[in-house]
Amino acid sequence: MENIKTRWFETIAKKTNKCYEQPLPPCLEAKANFVDMMVYDGCFVVQLLQNGHLNDFIKHGRHVLNEIQYDLLLLENQLPFFVLLELYRMIKPNPEPQRHICELGAFALKFFERRSLYLPKNTSIRHLLHLVHTTSNPSHLGTQAEVEKEVACCFPKNKNLQSSRNWMPSATELEDAGIHFSGVSIQNMQNQEQGEKNKFEITFDNATKELKIPTLEVDDSTEREFRNYMVHEQFLPLGVPTYFVDYVIFMDELINTGKDVELLRKSKIIDNWLGNDEAVTKLFNKLGDSIYYSREDFHYKNIVIQVNNHCEIKCNIWKWMAKLKKDYFNTPWSPISFLAAFVLLVLTTVQTIFSLLSYYH
Repeated sequence: MENIKTRWFETIAKKTNKCYEQPLPPCLEAKANFVDMMVYDGCFVVQLLQNGHLNDFIKHGRHVLNEIQYDLLLLENQLPFFVLLELYRMIKPNPEPQRHICELGAFALKFFERRSLYLPKNTSIRHLLHLVHTTSNPSHLGTQAEVEKEVACCFPKNKNLQSSRNWMPSATELEDAGIHFSGVSIQNMQNQEQGEKNKFEITFDNATKELKIPTLEVDDSTEREFRNYMVHEQFLPLGVPTYFVDYVIFMDELINTGKDVELLRKSKIIDNWLGNDEAVTKLFNKLGDSIYYSREDFHYKNIVIQVNNHCEIKCNIWKWMAKLKKDYFNTPWSPISFLAAFVLLVLTTVQTIFSLLSYYH
């Protein structure tokens, strides 16, 4: 029996060891220390998720529970999900097929205050952060092809994202171009596919020129939360959606100055708890630095195309007005001359009409 347990632990330890960057810290280089850490931390996490010993932490203050939830989702603190699953199987042996992963997944999502309508159906979940991240998928993914078809019908096929980083005007520039901003209360946005309130469901109505963005509460924890998910997405395979990265890039394009934040705040898109608009500007500008993202797979690519096309039309109108002013109204006397000529034309027209009326009568 001891030999069986030893072989089992060695197999799990070897598999787990491959999940971490090598070399391991000196304190974990010894196999026994690594196994102890894996079992000790794993049992704590499983028991915490299963039983939710929240009372032990709430008595120290709500902030303690929040810190524990945050620490368990830090990328550097992740235990492989299969380790937690194996430990949970020891606690509750011989359940129905697939019940282990569904139960543990439900416990985890409940602990992190996520709705558990979405549960993993296989062991592809890498760790707790990956599990929670999967609940953030926007609900309109299934209609992405329809959106692309609609955009293709409205705009030429050769229209695409610009190659430079600043490929979309800021919020104030978009407002000047006639685009209206509208914040949507996230409490009213229930993700029908996964039952999760979703901050990523940004829409643009090309008919009304209204850009709807769910309200985002920006506080002291916003930066670290976004940064943790963004780091996780940087390690995802190519082609896998990166919603947090794409959202931050989109907001970073909208926000260049405090005036942009002020506009978004007044439109109820940003609920600012940081004290001033410049702090929000710096937050998104910092989050957008040195982040890799794919333009081809950018989640808001179609919105950017529609917005840019609208701005291009507006820009052409303003260029025509500027050319008219340059060619025909380039001196202070030009408007007066134009007005005099216009009045003369009106008077001549009126005189002609009266002459014709008197002739026929």
